[in-house]
Amino acid sequence: MTISNMEKHRHYEEHKEEILADLRSIGRPATHKKWSIPTGTMTALEIRWLTLQERKALTSRSNASKGPSTRRQAVVTTPTNNHLPSFPEFSNEWAESVQVKWFELYEQLISPNFPLPPSSP
Repeated sequence: MTISNMEKHRHYEEHKEEILADLRSIGRPATHKKWSIPTGTMTALEIRWLTLQERKALTSRSNASKGPSTRRQAVVTTPTNNHLPSFPEFSNEWAESVQVKWFELYEQLISPNFPLPPSSP
């Protein structure tokens, strides 16, 4: 049986306080795993439910619990001569499906495996 996105959304909203309590107590990765919430959806819910300061605090706690980073952080740069528009800034005014897609694409862009176009001479 397949659950529609609307049913998933309703489920998340019904359990909002429990999900938020888990975010604050066990952190993002464990909450993501416990509730089986896709990463893009999890981020969209955080944006909808939490203030910017709360999201920053979660990020700080999450990063502190990981310890010093041993892997190199990917830096996404877009060549200025590729004639492509820049990636748009996120907007809370977009439809939920657009917000989720934005996060999915953003994650692909910041992935260290994302193929960048060859630069022109």
